[in-house]
Amino acid sequence: MKIIREYVLSHLIENRRNSVFIFIAILVASSLICALGVYSHTDWLNKIDMTIASRGSWQGRFEEPIPQERLKYIQKNPQVKEVYLQSHAQTLKLSDASRSYISITPLSPNSWGTTINLKLLLEGRLPAKSGEIVVSKLFFSENPQYKIGDTLILPMGERVLEGNTIAVDSPRLEGETFLATGELTVTITGSLNVKGVSSYPCYDSYGFMDTQSPLPEGQYTVSASLKNIRKAYEVFPLLAANSGVKLNDEGQSVITYNTPLLELYGVRDPNGYGRNTGLSGYLLSAFLSMGLVMLLFIILIYNAFTVTSESQIKQLGILKSVGATPKQIRYCVLMEAFILASLAIPLGITLGYTSMLILIKFVMSLLKDNMDMHLQVVFSWEIILISILASVFTVLLSAWGPAIKLGKLLPIEAVRNSPGSINLKKTRDHRWIRRWFGFEGELAINALHANKKAYRTTMISLTLCITLFLGFQSFAAIWIMDQKQMLAGRTYTLTVSADILKDPAPLMLKELSGIPGIQKQVLYRDSYHSLLLDEERLSPDFRAVGGYKNHYFGRYNLEREGVRPRIFVELKGLDAASFAEYAKKAGADPAQFKIPAEHKGIVVNYTSGNINTIIDKLQAPLTEYLDIAVGDSLAVEERAQIDIHNLKGYTLKVGALTQQYPELDQYYYPFGLIVMVPMETYENIVLNLNPERGLDYQRITYKMYIPRENLAEAQDQANTILSQYLPKEDWNTRSLIDQESYYNKLMRSVAILIIGFSIFLGIVGITGAFTAVSGNLMARRRQFAVLRSSGLSPKGMNRMLLLEGVFFGCIPLLLSIPLLIGGCSIMLRNASSVTWETFISNAPWGYVVLFLPFIVSCVGLAYWITGTKIKRESIIDAIRDEEI
Repeated sequence: MKIIREYVLSHLIENRRNSVFIFIAILVASSLICALGVYSHTDWLNKIDMTIASRGSWQGRFEEPIPQERLKYIQKNPQVKEVYLQSHAQTLKLSDASRSYISITPLSPNSWGTTINLKLLLEGRLPAKSGEIVVSKLFFSENPQYKIGDTLILPMGERVLEGNTIAVDSPRLEGETFLATGELTVTITGSLNVKGVSSYPCYDSYGFMDTQSPLPEGQYTVSASLKNIRKAYEVFPLLAANSGVKLNDEGQSVITYNTPLLELYGVRDPNGYGRNTGLSGYLLSAFLSMGLVMLLFIILIYNAFTVTSESQIKQLGILKSVGATPKQIRYCVLMEAFILASLAIPLGITLGYTSMLILIKFVMSLLKDNMDMHLQVVFSWEIILISILASVFTVLLSAWGPAIKLGKLLPIEAVRNSPGSINLKKTRDHRWIRRWFGFEGELAINALHANKKAYRTTMISLTLCITLFLGFQSFAAIWIMDQKQMLAGRTYTLTVSADILKDPAPLMLKELSGIPGIQKQVLYRDSYHSLLLDEERLSPDFRAVGGYKNHYFGRYNLEREGVRPRIFVELKGLDAASFAEYAKKAGADPAQFKIPAEHKGIVVNYTSGNINTIIDKLQAPLTEYLDIAVGDSLAVEERAQIDIHNLKGYTLKVGALTQQYPELDQYYYPFGLIVMVPMETYENIVLNLNPERGLDYQRITYKMYIPRENLAEAQDQANTILSQYLPKEDWNTRSLIDQESYYNKLMRSVAILIIGFSIFLGIVGITGAFTAVSGNLMARRRQFAVLRSSGLSPKGMNRMLLLEGVFFGCIPLLLSIPLLIGGCSIMLRNASSVTWETFISNAPWGYVVLFLPFIVSCVGLAYWITGTKIKRESIIDAIRDEEI
């Protein structure tokens, strides 16, 4: 065994060119595997952090408040890990502040960072005992007389309207009063980054709930996390039953699950609700990416081990003839792999981790102003271990084939092996090659054909390299074009949103409409309601194609109450000019909708919506939706909300039916009902609904189309006008330039990732080509010596090697074409607006022009360098030399 080890070390040194390539290939393979693992893990953790920041780390929440005496059935359950409590909000009356109240929500201490985001704290500290509160930053900006550390004694009570308690999140209502029930002393310990529109009369704040002392009698909103997150959909209904939570009309407990968080841990709703993404999606993409990298490098490293095993057949045959066993022969190749891998894998893992850390930091610096995403690489021994195992598996699988092949070789076959000789039976008559490229061209193509096994893996690796590089560039080009065309297809380029209860000031609207460059504009309000009706009211066409299917319910704006479907209704009120234009497109007379009290509207009676991906996924039937006619009445209701019990409704009269969706740059889901009414009719409807929902109903949106060259100045003017009439917290603007800026930075980060990955592939592919070409040409020294002795001139040999290099480089290009066409076809089929015609005119031809000649030139250079060495050798020495 000592002799075998010494032989392996000496062979590695003597065959250092191939050893260096194998080392580089293993290094790059382990780097990419580690980088992919680190990125997938980092992105997964980021999604979890974002979900916890926006929704909390709780897994289930009981929407019906639970009495204090029944909390023990949840808190003491052995399957519950932690319980988060939120008490009924307390309202304190202010006498000398810009707003009338402070609304305090007492939280259990463990709720911070789990149900409430810790990053909301701007200054000070969190409440640590009863009577301490943290208040919205607006409290200090609107009332500079107060500061952190102040202690206030304020009346405590409830907002009341007509004898009924007003919901906590209600806007300021006309005629409301304050019913005091006592006093409360509070100390302000910090400020929170919480916004609140001016129509909301309360400053939001959070207080401390002492869970170590007996909780006072009352109702509590309860969220919880379990010891075993995978049992969430089994345990929470049992907890609800034990704690006496009321059932809904379908006999089920009203539980809200933290579905995005559960899905990220691989827990799916058994009823099939959710996004169908999460941990499984991350695992699938990570394993597919890692598998692709492993496959590519298995081919590359296998090729390199094949070359190095060919170079030592005679030596190993001699060793076998003097007593070496097949196991020891296999050991030679595997030991080479082990020595190289033991050096390359640790360095590659370090390089992959470090490069991904630098790359993520660079990308985040580009996108920090435009994204909620905050990627941060977290070191994980599990990811490092998986990367090491995947890298080791890649190397072993690559070396195992050549090792087995050498172990089976008989000594007499090994000693008599003459690499590089051409089997004349395999040569073909290539007349067209001879016609175009002469005798040397025919020699070159016959040499490639005779040595196709030696070149096969290199051909495959170069084909994959070209396909992946140009494929990624093409996919990026398609995605970029799709995003640009999506933005270019927008009807409006500037959007103004305002959260106000009353009608906007006419002078403000006049000034906004007078901004130079406006070519089209629309002002609208919208709100969301529901319609409960019998399935018999569905159109005959819809029923004929199957009507509702069970998997539609619970998604896409559909619910069931008993056997009756509840349909999502989107009510939109348009300004007079915009409504008249829409009515004419729908074939209706705008004059018939002028009486607001009639509640007459135009109904978009169509099933599909306008989101192509969901339509395709659902295979939604494109038919009329409801069996209704002009003049029919529909009983529309407010959508249910847990803390709103005084729900109201209205009767909507169908004034016209259409399949024309309004052009408002909005997405409309299948199976929703879109209703368009004049603004006066809209206001007449919502003013008679629950006033506590006023902010949901009265929000206005003003969209304008302004040419891009005037857009930046127009947005600045809009910001100036709005700031003169409304508080900053009540409005915002967003332009096409803002969206383009975001997409440009996102595209730049994608390009950096693609180019970095492609550089790795290019290095490995070209290094592999150099190794394969030089090794094969050196093995064919006898063949070249025979050709030279038969009269092949140096010029003819140069021409032969040049043509062989060109043919060798062009074959992978030709093989990659169908792969690229197939991949681009899939990408174009999923793109929303890009076609083959637009793609061809905007394809990354610059990369094609630079990259393809570069590949051919590198292969040709390998032929030139090795060919120069062969030509310098004397014919007699080459023929007599039996060693490679």
